[in-house]
Amino acid sequence: MAAHSEVLVATAAASRARGRTRPLRLSARTRELLALLGTGALLVAVVLLYVFQHIQVVRLGYEGERLRRERAALVEQGKILTLEVAGLRAVKRVEEVARGELGMVTPAPGQIIVVR
Repeated sequence: MAAHSEVLVATAAASRARGRTRPLRLSARTRELLALLGTGALLVAVVLLYVFQHIQVVRLGYEGERLRRERAALVEQGKILTLEVAGLRAVKRVEEVARGELGMVTPAPGQIIVVR
């Protein structure tokens, strides 16, 4: 048996040394199976791509809706803050804070000096 394997090794080495390689021959059944496998793999890839894109569309839809709600809440908060600023700038409110919290009083007529 060892002599037989040595002959095969020597024959294969000699064939490669001469630059000859025997082309790989596939049976018709093997070619059909490979074609079917390739078609199946392509079909699976297309389905996975479709599912991935669909998931992305759904995710982006949810994110868009969340951003619309957030924007509406921020617009409402901006309106509330604008009203609050207007109320804090009102002359009556400023006078109340000046008298109550800061202890200021209305100046007497002789206390006002106009600088030009």
